[in-house]
Amino acid sequence: MRKKNVTMLDIATAVGVSQPTVSVILNESKSIKVSEETRQRVFDKAREMGYKFRNVDHSSKHQRIALVINSLNMHDPFINAISAAKIYAWERDALLCVFDYEDNEQLKQAYFEEIQRSQYCGVIFAANTPSEIDISELCTAPKRVLLNCYDPNSDQIHALLPADSLGSYRACEHLIKAGYKNIAMISGEPWSMSSINRVKGFRQALANHDLFIDDDAIVAGNWSVKQAFKATQTLLSRSKRPDAIFCASDLMAIGIYQALADQGLRIPEDIAVLSYDNQLLASELTPALSSVDLPYDEMGRLSVEMILDKIPAEIPLTRVEGELFLRDSTLSIKAQAL
Repeated sequence: MRKKNVTMLDIATAVGVSQPTVSVILNESKSIKVSEETRQRVFDKAREMGYKFRNVDHSSKHQRIALVINSLNMHDPFINAISAAKIYAWERDALLCVFDYEDNEQLKQAYFEEIQRSQYCGVIFAANTPSEIDISELCTAPKRVLLNCYDPNSDQIHALLPADSLGSYRACEHLIKAGYKNIAMISGEPWSMSSINRVKGFRQALANHDLFIDDDAIVAGNWSVKQAFKATQTLLSRSKRPDAIFCASDLMAIGIYQALADQGLRIPEDIAVLSYDNQLLASELTPALSSVDLPYDEMGRLSVEMILDKIPAEIPLTRVEGELFLRDSTLSIKAQAL
């Protein structure tokens, strides 16, 4: 697995400040006043974690990369991919120009026409959630990369996707090795590729460790806090209560925490909770939430690297692995007994 670069979000989580604060400090911006103590803590933690400081001599004329995405909002985890791609492009003396067409086909075509008229060294076609697309509908460019999407009927353009099945498998396997036997899962929306793959990895881990796969113990939470709360209530009402719950997103974990607290149950003493995405809120919850990293930042950097370095695709699809971050919401059965 390719070693994950330390990001500003990683530093923010470790220091206990926001990502914008870390960005202001590391970029030495004067737009916001930050205390000297906070500034020093951020720089010290960045050095300790191995953050790569880069001083780039920028030219007067930059290469330009177009990134076209279907829709994006500030609460979407995929914003990490856009941010990482933009920062990495600038470190390589290139400009990343983002075209968000808000799922409007006419606007998308207008953007395509603008890109065709202009000089871009490459185009990154992105989706805010893993998706299938038809590359025949895309505009042409000297170099093209698919980010968080792919064409199952073509290998002409290299595609980057998160290794959701593998991440989910490792999460469930960790719970099994920690001693949990009755593990439930709260999934996303049934049609979602992310949810489908995370359920697939979860089921495979149970099968590989000879544990019974109970379909009723896999409940849809639809990426919603409220639905995850209701799904947890459903799981708690069963005659055989789960001793661990794996959920398909950090946001839904909030609903799990609320439902368990409502029943007077403790995490992880009564029920362990493990999640997916590794967003900032994972470390902010009490207890801090164990979570599989959704490697959107790494995928964003890779997409830019493939454009600028013209890296030939040895395989048409790369699935990028995310690291499992263990925190206080999971504790081995043996450790609890001590």
